[in-house]
Amino acid sequence: MSRIIVKQLPKQISEDKIRNIFGAKGTITDLQLKYTPDGKFRQFCFVGYSSEAEAQAAIKHFNNTCIQTSRVRVESCAALGSEEKPQSWSKYAKDSKHNLDKLKAAQPVAAKKADEKRGKTNKVEEILSKHKDDPAFQEFMQAHDKTRSLWANDAGIVAAQSDDETVDAQPDNNDKLTEMGVDDDDDDDDVAAAEEQEQEQEEEDDAVKLAEKPISDMEYMKSLMAGKTQPKPSAQQDAKAKAKAKQDKSDLQLFTIKIHNVPYKTKRQDIIKFFKPLKPYSVRLPSNVHGFCYVGFKTERDMAKGMMKNKSFIKGKQVFFSDFTDKNKVTKAKKSGEALDADNTSAATGNAKWKQQQDSLSHEENISESGRIFFRNLAYTTTEEELQKLFEPFGPIVEINLPVDKLTRQIKGFGTVTFMMPEHAVKAFNALDGNDFHGRLLHLLPGKELDNAQEDVEDNDAGLSFKEKKALKLKQNAQKPIGWNTLFLGANAVADLLAKQFKTSKERILDTSEGGSSAAVRLALGETQIVVEMKKFLEEEGVRLSAFDEPTQKRSKTVILVKNLPAATEVADLSPIFSKFGPIGRIVLPPSGVTALIEYCEPSEARQAFKKLAFSKFKNVPLYLEWAPEHTFTKTLNGEAIIPKTEPTSEPELKTEKEKEQKDPDPSPNAEPVAEDAYDEPEPNTTIFLRNLNFKTVVPTILEHFQHLGTVHTIEIAKRKDPQNPRQLNSLGYGFIQFKRAAVAAQALKDMQLTKIDGNLVELKRSDRVLKVQDDGARRRQVAQKRQTGTKILVRNIPFQAHYREVRDIFKAFGELTSLRLPKKMTPGEDAHRGFCFVDYTTKADAKRAFDALSASTHLYGRRLVLEWASNEDQQDVEELRKRTAAKFEGNQEAVEAKRSRRAFFDVESSMPQQPDDNEDDE
Repeated sequence: MSRIIVKQLPKQISEDKIRNIFGAKGTITDLQLKYTPDGKFRQFCFVGYSSEAEAQAAIKHFNNTCIQTSRVRVESCAALGSEEKPQSWSKYAKDSKHNLDKLKAAQPVAAKKADEKRGKTNKVEEILSKHKDDPAFQEFMQAHDKTRSLWANDAGIVAAQSDDETVDAQPDNNDKLTEMGVDDDDDDDDVAAAEEQEQEQEEEDDAVKLAEKPISDMEYMKSLMAGKTQPKPSAQQDAKAKAKAKQDKSDLQLFTIKIHNVPYKTKRQDIIKFFKPLKPYSVRLPSNVHGFCYVGFKTERDMAKGMMKNKSFIKGKQVFFSDFTDKNKVTKAKKSGEALDADNTSAATGNAKWKQQQDSLSHEENISESGRIFFRNLAYTTTEEELQKLFEPFGPIVEINLPVDKLTRQIKGFGTVTFMMPEHAVKAFNALDGNDFHGRLLHLLPGKELDNAQEDVEDNDAGLSFKEKKALKLKQNAQKPIGWNTLFLGANAVADLLAKQFKTSKERILDTSEGGSSAAVRLALGETQIVVEMKKFLEEEGVRLSAFDEPTQKRSKTVILVKNLPAATEVADLSPIFSKFGPIGRIVLPPSGVTALIEYCEPSEARQAFKKLAFSKFKNVPLYLEWAPEHTFTKTLNGEAIIPKTEPTSEPELKTEKEKEQKDPDPSPNAEPVAEDAYDEPEPNTTIFLRNLNFKTVVPTILEHFQHLGTVHTIEIAKRKDPQNPRQLNSLGYGFIQFKRAAVAAQALKDMQLTKIDGNLVELKRSDRVLKVQDDGARRRQVAQKRQTGTKILVRNIPFQAHYREVRDIFKAFGELTSLRLPKKMTPGEDAHRGFCFVDYTTKADAKRAFDALSASTHLYGRRLVLEWASNEDQQDVEELRKRTAAKFEGNQEAVEAKRSRRAFFDVESSMPQQPDDNEDDE
């Protein structure tokens, strides 16, 4: 635990003072002083260190020491939720004994009060249900109704009215409250005054409209007389009409906006003018309560247009809008007695931002589906490598994203990790959430799903052309380790560079009318020359070229290999494009300017640049990006030397071999073939089946038992999973061993039969099984390629359109040739070679020089030439090979002819049934 707790601190001490004192023992990543809700210091704090060793050193040094006049106690913190945590005694701690006892004592009292309240309500409901149908009780309730405006007898309303004709003032008042958007605690008189004011305003508008009509005085008098002569409705009909109008108005669902910070003397007409050209359906300005109002719209579209005027000004005062529609619905439902869903109620009454967050979390994928975890509360000194070590024990990781602040150049304290298998993410979440990491408590949450909707390529999408689909697919697969040739140069770039170097035009370089070698040969030799110069430049800049030749290894997280650049590209062209994603540590660009190495300071910025720029257009060509191998440079950005684990050790091995030869002039005959055939492929018929192995026998024991015979290719012991423990593999008592040479296998069958291994007599039998080596053969082939065996080179991947003369022109540029053999196909009537050749030089030095120059990156007709040192079998006499092939071919022909003759010949005598002898009949 790298987190400590310091108790009994002085009351008057600052955070800076504690940081100065405890910072002497290490890097402090977290410091928290604890206070009460009133701001009183509780005289203890938590201190987090970057490592556990620093925390233990601080405990050892500061425990029972004095700070000012207080003797402090320093202890290691207990893990979150651990049972080892001591019982809290402070009254401010929630889990202290005092607070727990208080909660236990308060529970029965609260339950008793709830029961009493429930009994009272039940009693009231029981009394009301008894007198529900009593007319006298109903008359009593009507007489004591505070909201009624007239006595029923004065209005001429019969007491025994039906339910349809009864107008209840309380719901009308509630509806009025709902329409106005006023809360329950507003005064009823204010609401009534606002309603009367609104009705008077409407009547005045109607009168003005009648007076403004273009009619004569006679017509105006007739209209007034017609209004007077019309029979006035009775009080009963008037009440019915008002009730119906109010009911219709209350049933209308409006989209309401609440306007805050309204000026004091704002009128209804000011609000209507403010929303022009929109026409609000209703405007509510409470009379006694100032500073806000409610505006209702019939459609959501009108409300959305009205919300666009948010933060505008009314009479020089800025107003703010809020959506009041949901809360208005809840208030109406409460007043009308209708039930509303709990989800809708909570969503309406809650904060809009909180509602949005709840909606996003409800659609969030589970960790068991996405495999993505969001982590936070990190120390600002945390690196990606430390997080990789933290999460990697739980399973393989796809990506770790750690954002960096562009101004402070520090991490932001949070990030995400994506596991390859979601079950590994669940294990990591359960194990690490709340754990101590660099002195801070790590907080883990389910990560949000990445929005890859725009990147998905649909085959049936008619809106995209085939070219666009292919480009999107390439961009998606850009992160995969493709493994392009590092030193590749396009034919166009080679021609441009040669024309610039020799101060001529591309036409003269490719023109063969004056004689000389072909254009393909010129481009191949020119590419070879440029590659040699590029290799020399990269080595001078501290690039380890051997890292690009190793087949399988990890990729760097900060170094990007940029390829397919136009010829003569400069650093000034690349810097503006790549530097906008973050500061660049260094750019290595050879003089040819077709390939560059760009190193970023932070891995997250390098990933962002890679995703954005892969296959993007640069000048007139697409950028090909690839993650460079790990340990590409010999030194870091700080100047520290990098020593990779797999550093080539060819020279020391040669020295040790020479020393061994000097020390041991007569080496044993068995030791010589081991060194020679260590990297050769095994011969056929070299596998032996081992029966009756001890169940405890392991591979090193078998290797030690048989290695004195000769080189062992591989050993395999048959195993299966233990049913009780599937992670453990149990031996089946048999296995296989494969030697390099068939003679060694024959000797083992002869001399080692029934040999004793771990107390068991092991039986040996020849097997036709071919064992697969766990390590792929790429490294062995690579070592074989680099080890010179003589003057002969095997050249593969020669294009079929290349001629003998063109191949000879390429190789004779490096020395005098003894022979060049280009085998041809055996197909009758076809004069074409088989795609490989053998090149033999007069001296080893010329062969070595040609191999080093042409094996890097030389292309003929667009195909890369693959060079290997020819083995001893390839250097056999050509005549001997021809004789052997002819003999084999003649033997096959004789066998085929014999087979045909057997099919065509029918032996009549052997097919006829034999007659019994006369002697037998006589007998």
